[in-house]
Amino acid sequence: MHRRAFLSAGAGLALSAPLLAACGSSSSAAPAASSSGGTTALSYQLSWIKNFQFAGEYVADSKGYYSDAGLAVDLLAGGPSVATDAVAESGKALVSQSSPDFTANAVAAGAQLKIIGASYQKSPFSIISMAKPITSPADLAGKKIGIQAVNQVAWDAFLALSKIDKGTFTQVPVQHDLTPLVSGEVDGFWGYSNDDAVQLRQKGHDITVMLLADHGYLLPTGTYTVRVDSLSDPAKRAQVVAFMKADLKGWQDAIDDPALGAKLAVETYGKDNGLDLDAQTASCKASNDLMITDETKANGLFTMSEALIAESVRTLAAGGITASTDLFDMSVLQEIHAAR
Repeated sequence: MHRRAFLSAGAGLALSAPLLAACGSSSSAAPAASSSGGTTALSYQLSWIKNFQFAGEYVADSKGYYSDAGLAVDLLAGGPSVATDAVAESGKALVSQSSPDFTANAVAAGAQLKIIGASYQKSPFSIISMAKPITSPADLAGKKIGIQAVNQVAWDAFLALSKIDKGTFTQVPVQHDLTPLVSGEVDGFWGYSNDDAVQLRQKGHDITVMLLADHGYLLPTGTYTVRVDSLSDPAKRAQVVAFMKADLKGWQDAIDDPALGAKLAVETYGKDNGLDLDAQTASCKASNDLMITDETKANGLFTMSEALIAESVRTLAAGGITASTDLFDMSVLQEIHAAR
């Protein structure tokens, strides 16, 4: 099942051994970049397997946007066992994709990391319903809601932010299997608007999707994470700026043409992952709704406003995760967008 490792917010509370080890072994790590023939080689750690989630990177690579910027970018596939913040902290990747909950916990454990942007301005976390539509938190009353254990912390945070009493509904433990929803065992199911919802619609099911981000759960994800010294060191910062500029260009093309990124995912970059073209295209289209907001239209793709950063810290706190606005640094994106 194509799941984002960084979306399992509950798992973010417990740092893995690899992450703790990486936080303490930066000096012995492989360099993030090297130069050869005028081209700088660097790695970007993806948060999951190569599928629709990285359409913009595929476009930037295939259209030569990275190479035009003097970069040879290695897109490192992620997965359930890859702690992406650890990869950035170790120096094995100049940039990693993560999520504020994971990065905040890594920083609390001693990692020197900053979030410099967010691809998904809205989290895809959703409650998906069928026969008994759930369109708002108030509709949870009297319903059976399927929640996976790994998402319990994020769910509790949402309930706290929405001021919903757990006693007003019945929570049912489920796995990442949509059968309980389809069979009617549960009325609502924790899933992803750009993945699970797409799968259900592809199979002809009539569903209702309540996006948690539309009801107070304000935590962008698909965040770009770098080491602090990659921003302070002029040479490293120049590489970060060049990468982000090329990546932005690729993502703008992918947003404008969802079928392009889906085709690259299915036929080239994720060709060994058994991806379906129609589903990947639909997921790319659904992801656009998470990436484009009034604020990104005003300030530029990937940017997080001061208000959104403050809301993100508040959302993290509701889940028991301590962070400050210093976790975020939008200076690279501000520099890029100001030059346009």
